[in-house]
Amino acid sequence: MCKRFLLIGTLVMALTLQSTAVSFAEGITLQDSESYDTQAASAGGQQFEQLSPEELRQLAEELAKETENLKKEQEQLVKDREQLKKEQSQLKLDQELLKKSQELLKKDQEQLKQDREKLQIQEKRKQLAAELTASTYLKYLKQLGYYKTTSKDEALNKRNALLLFQSDHNMSLTGAWDNATEDMLINRLVSKSMSYADKVSATPTTGKWIVVNKTKRILTLYQDTRVIKKYPVAVGNPHTLTKSGKFYINIKIIDPDWGGGGFAKPVKGGTPENPLGSRWMGINRTDGSYGIHGTNSFYSIGKFVSHGCIRMQNYCVEELFPLVPVKAPVWVGTQEELKKWGITQDAFTAN
Repeated sequence: MCKRFLLIGTLVMALTLQSTAVSFAEGITLQDSESYDTQAASAGGQQFEQLSPEELRQLAEELAKETENLKKEQEQLVKDREQLKKEQSQLKLDQELLKKSQELLKKDQEQLKQDREKLQIQEKRKQLAAELTASTYLKYLKQLGYYKTTSKDEALNKRNALLLFQSDHNMSLTGAWDNATEDMLINRLVSKSMSYADKVSATPTTGKWIVVNKTKRILTLYQDTRVIKKYPVAVGNPHTLTKSGKFYINIKIIDPDWGGGGFAKPVKGGTPENPLGSRWMGINRTDGSYGIHGTNSFYSIGKFVSHGCIRMQNYCVEELFPLVPVKAPVWVGTQEELKKWGITQDAFTAN
């Protein structure tokens, strides 16, 4: 390459100097102030003046050859660039293919993980189905925190544990260990977490409010759209005695007196015989005195048995009482009525 440029330079200088040889021959003198480089060029010019026409012709031929070689190399360079561009495009395609392959591999791994989890859940379901019996289910309810020793009557404590479990999972209440409860307990035990299936699209307040599902006999305390707590309740027999509608709490009383309801003697508050139990939260029904209250008929919870009020176990209503302010909204309705009002309370499903 250096030789090529040297030849080109030599030929150019030779031709240039040859064209100006006449000026040198006429004795044009250089000024004393000319630079060393100019003097060197002059000396070089004198040297190139000595080249014969044949030597110049040879230099021209060599220059032509070098020019042709340079052209070929430039063409090769263009081809190399095109090849590099193709290789880069292919590399990009390969990288995209690799990315897609990695994504597919990730999906396959996720699917494999899900399949393994499903298999593990199936095995766990089989194991639980074999373990859960009428004599063993209570152990699991205790582990989940539904069993409470609130009575000397152990049968009542077991029934209350079942009612709390059933209400917490939006089941229709029975208070009994049955197939539906067994299936639901298995669902809960194989699930990663507990989450309520309630969906609320319209709320009367961003604060606390109550919904009573007459179909399932469940009272739900909400904070805006979020479930805070669920309780089993008893409602009217027939359920129409517990009037559907949108009400609010208008009074709260601890150890309320019972007036007898027009068919029995009045009972002072705070006594075991009082049908209203230990707490009263009245609602603004205009057709009588109705509300949410405790009870002295402990086995009635979860049933259609009341004269229109909403009954709760005393320990449940005592827990609810301080959480609900006066004027808190209370919506009472069947499952279908609640749906029309924007409230869906589906049963818990495994996750």
